[in-house]
Amino acid sequence: MKKNKYIQTFCNPAALWALLWVAFQLWVVVRGSYSALIMRPVHVCFGMGLVFLSFPLLKKNKVPKGQVYWPKWYEYIFFAATVLCGIYMLLNGERYDTRMAFVDPLTPMDNVVAVVMILLLIECSRRAVNMALTIIVLVFIAYGFWGEMLPGMLAHSNMPFSKFIEVQVFSTGGIFGSPVSTACGTVFYFLLFGAFLTATPAGQLFVNISTLFTRKANGGSGKATIVASALFGMISGSAPGNVASIGTIMYEPMKQQGFDNRFTGSILAIGGTAGQLIPPVMGAAAFIMVDMAGISYPTIMLAAVIPSFIFLAALYFLVDMYSKKNGLQKPDINVADCRRAIISHIHLLLSVVVLVVLIIQGGSMMRCCTYATIALILLCMIRKDTRLSFYELLKALVSTGRQAVIVTLPCALAGIIVGQITATGLGIRFSSMINALASNSLLLALVATMLMALVLGMGMPTSAAYIMSATLLCPSIIKLGVPALAAHFFVFYFANLSMITPPVALSSFTAAGIVGDNMWKLGLEAFKYSFIIFLIPYTFVYSPAMLGVGSALEIIQVAVTCLIGAYGLSMALIGHGIAPMKLIERPLAVAAAICLVIPEFYSDILGVVLMLALLGIQWSRKKKAAAQAA
Repeated sequence: MKKNKYIQTFCNPAALWALLWVAFQLWVVVRGSYSALIMRPVHVCFGMGLVFLSFPLLKKNKVPKGQVYWPKWYEYIFFAATVLCGIYMLLNGERYDTRMAFVDPLTPMDNVVAVVMILLLIECSRRAVNMALTIIVLVFIAYGFWGEMLPGMLAHSNMPFSKFIEVQVFSTGGIFGSPVSTACGTVFYFLLFGAFLTATPAGQLFVNISTLFTRKANGGSGKATIVASALFGMISGSAPGNVASIGTIMYEPMKQQGFDNRFTGSILAIGGTAGQLIPPVMGAAAFIMVDMAGISYPTIMLAAVIPSFIFLAALYFLVDMYSKKNGLQKPDINVADCRRAIISHIHLLLSVVVLVVLIIQGGSMMRCCTYATIALILLCMIRKDTRLSFYELLKALVSTGRQAVIVTLPCALAGIIVGQITATGLGIRFSSMINALASNSLLLALVATMLMALVLGMGMPTSAAYIMSATLLCPSIIKLGVPALAAHFFVFYFANLSMITPPVALSSFTAAGIVGDNMWKLGLEAFKYSFIIFLIPYTFVYSPAMLGVGSALEIIQVAVTCLIGAYGLSMALIGHGIAPMKLIERPLAVAAAICLVIPEFYSDILGVVLMLALLGIQWSRKKKAAAQAA
């Protein structure tokens, strides 16, 4: 007997709970948001409930990807406790809003619910996030209670249990702080829009547009991968998700054209990470930056334009030079079919236009994304082949809930860390430590900040990595005179680049699984090819023109010199520019690139001279080779 697809897909506890979560979030758009200590706890409890219905207590009970997990009887105990905590917070929300924190006493039941909620959250982290973040959270909790036992600047007077509960659960300085606020009021609705984009032919549309634009270029499939990663990443905002989505489509075309597996995986990993840095979405961390830095989202979007363009240009140069060095030809595609597919689905991009226009007009993010999603559904109705069935609509809603867990839980866990850092004064002491280490040298402070941001971000979701880095590291470099926008962008970039930084590089590991290569070797290869991107954040600090701050001449100068620098460094990494490079020319190209990236007039002149000399030598060599061949 044939199984009903609706029953098979949606008649399970996790799918039903995910649908209820999405329904609640959409009700909030209609009704208006609840107060912070109602909306945020309920949102987190929805996320935790979905974890207990989707991720088993024991690894041996895991089911293969694509199969439905039916929770064991004891999972419902965790789920029931989560639901009761959420209901308790909802019923007592008005009392929490009117009481004076740290003054009005909490009831014994308040303390019980708070402890249960924290324990449940830590268990959710173990199941659905990773052990690295779970251990870090436990370390910070322990630091709050037993910090006086540590030596020197790390020591602090121990935190009473009552203060810990107040900070973490009954205020907006802990679990339910600005990261969770951003997750439930902004990111959730972008995930909703992204889920519907993926459910429609819009995702394939990005690939078709990229393929068409790069069809006449050497190594066109590799360049199409970069453009597709940029277009899809603008909406998805998840580095590993971007790698998986584009990689599964573009791996075979790149392989057929002759790209090496390791190089293909490196481009997928770096391109997927680039997606989190490209406006308008830029991942969850960008929305969190709005709250943490006090900078409007349109300002952040505009500031990201030039750096993201140079990021993508550097990738494009790498693919172009690799193709020339290995003699890869132009891709063989059916242009008529490609154009026909684009014309059939191009109207779906109007939903992205609606989203961007609404954001620029200053609408709330939840309404901007909801209206854009509605616009997308209506646009799909225009053509028969793009219409969403009721099944596909429900599937997109369930997908939204499942993806939201990946953002909500790290934000809640990061809130615990931020609360402990603030309550113990660790942030101030950490800032003093960096200043002492750097001896008031801005460059040393930036290098220390970069290394710490990369270490904090290893194996962690970007949003959690950015929150910790911004809390611990930004204040120290701001004290040295760095503008808040530049300081937060500096940390934001390295929190993202931790995705391709060994030993724990999530984007590289995802790409390695797609191309079937060793994840450690591919991770090192991707790290090597991303070297130019590690230099870009330093220009934010020394030349804010890179972020669009300054005169038109300053902005053009820094953009052009960095672009030429990216070209020079790509030559050095591949060993091919206009013609094959000799060994001695590669370090000279690196030197020229670094001079061009440094935002100083004389270093720019030196870099240009070196680049012109290198290109002249290669041009001469190419002409000689052509004459000999003739």
